Amino acid sequence: MSKLLVPFDDSPAALRALENAVAHAHSHAGTTLHVLTVLDDVGPDTRELIDAVEIERVLTAEAKRQQQAARARLEPTGLSCVYQAIAGAPARVIADYARDHSIDHIVMGTRGLGKIAGLLLGSVATKVVHEVRCPVTLVK
Repeated sequence: MSKLLVPFDDSPAALRALENAVAHAHSHAGTTLHVLTVLDDVGPDTRELIDAVEIERVLTAEAKRQQQAARARLEPTGLSCVYQAIAGAPARVIADYARDHSIDHIVMGTRGLGKIAGLLLGSVATKVVHEVRCPVTLVK
C-alpha cells in the first residue's frame, strides 16, 4: 500500500496536482491519498489587530471550504482518501505531516514565482523538496 500526500489549497496549481495524484493512484492499486490543507497562520501583528476567536473562525471556515472542494473532486473517483487541515507555516507542516504519516510520495502544485523571485524568496515547494526524504512531484 502506498501513501500519497497532496497539499491542497483549491488553487489552479493544487487542482492540477490533485488530478495528477488521482491518475497516479488509479495506476497504483492500494494507494491512499492524503489531502492536506495548510492554512498559513497569521503573524503577530495581525493577531494584535484581530480577535483570536475571529482568526480561528476564519481559518476553520477556509479549511472547510478547501476540504469540501477536494472532496467534491475525489469522492466520484472511489479512491481511499484521508483529509486533514492544519494551521502553520506551509512547508514545515507539509514536511512534518509527511514524516509523521510515513508518506511515500508527495504531489504538489507550484505557483510559478519565476527564476528570480523563486531564488530570492524561495517557495513552499522548494522548501518541501529540501525537507522531506520521499519523492516529490511538482506540477505546474
